[in-house]
Amino acid sequence: MPKQKLTGTLEEQCEFLYNLAQEKMEQGNYTGAVHLFKEIVKYKPEYRDVARLLQTAKAKKAEQNFLLLMAVLGASLAVALGGRVGVSNDLLFLGLMLVGALLGYGAGNLIRSWRWRQSAV
Repeated sequence: MPKQKLTGTLEEQCEFLYNLAQEKMEQGNYTGAVHLFKEIVKYKPEYRDVARLLQTAKAKKAEQNFLLLMAVLGASLAVALGGRVGVSNDLLFLGLMLVGALLGYGAGNLIRSWRWRQSAV
């Protein structure tokens, strides 16, 4: 989608971007939300609670990246293990990859919840 030139006062532009960023947050698109919140902070850092929301979006984005990394790591380890034991069927490799990704994602969630409990103490 091409960039859209905003019109109106700075306050109206910030309101538009703020609402769009909130929408992105609700959709789980934290990368988009971070970008929009940064735009608001660049021109009007004191706007509403944008500084707090920017930090929240950054934390959620980091959380998503961690879980994705853990899923990829799990899939990679499962495929490596399959190669090591001599699995020769591509369909089995695909199954191993999916199981590994799920296990990696689950491990990531366990680590994340453990970290959360540790920080709450």
